[in-house]
Amino acid sequence: MTTNLLSKYSPLISLDKEILSRFKSQSTSLILNKGDFVFQASTHKKYFYILLSGRVKLCRVSSAGREVTQWFCFPGEIFGLAELPRSNHQTIYAQCCEKSEILAIPLSQFNNFIKHSPENAIKIIEQLSVRLKIVGESLLNFTSDDVKTRLIKLLTRLNMRFGISHENGILISVTLTHKEMSDMIGACRQSVTTALGELKTDGYIELINSNLFIPSIEKFEKLTNS
Repeated sequence: MTTNLLSKYSPLISLDKEILSRFKSQSTSLILNKGDFVFQASTHKKYFYILLSGRVKLCRVSSAGREVTQWFCFPGEIFGLAELPRSNHQTIYAQCCEKSEILAIPLSQFNNFIKHSPENAIKIIEQLSVRLKIVGESLLNFTSDDVKTRLIKLLTRLNMRFGISHENGILISVTLTHKEMSDMIGACRQSVTTALGELKTDGYIELINSNLFIPSIEKFEKLTNS
């Protein structure tokens, strides 16, 4: 499986290459299939993880038994560090959405990394802070925006991270199912399907080989400002 940890979409792009090489040399490589768990809630924390390829969702199960997705990890992202200072056990589930390649790195190595490479530690903290900000904004959107507006904001974030120029427009180079998008914005799948259909009918988006295409980013950005 070909991977490029330093791709332009990777949150780790600014980390020192020597540090990344050291992580890889001290890690266990995992190849997991769709539906496999990387870890489950109450699992003892022994590792943190870097996703090299594929996609992993981080979720909780509510007291009513409903699965609540908190984050989707894409290649290059770190996960498994949430609530690290407060607990020796995981409080969330990490499950593969597709076949994925993952580095499992002992937490002792991360602790050494923090101690001996504070400049890179700050970069990781900055990335985790961005994630926290996005989660906070999503919670606000749940109470103030309708499903279509939430979806537009999600596509805007995906465009900022995964958008590439394609035939005078922007192609979002990551494929998400309607169910995954609905989980990310806290809506039902049918509502997301309906909203996508309306955006397609109005000419704001198209579909190219299962990827969303924005033919006019200027026209689309006006939606986020309206």
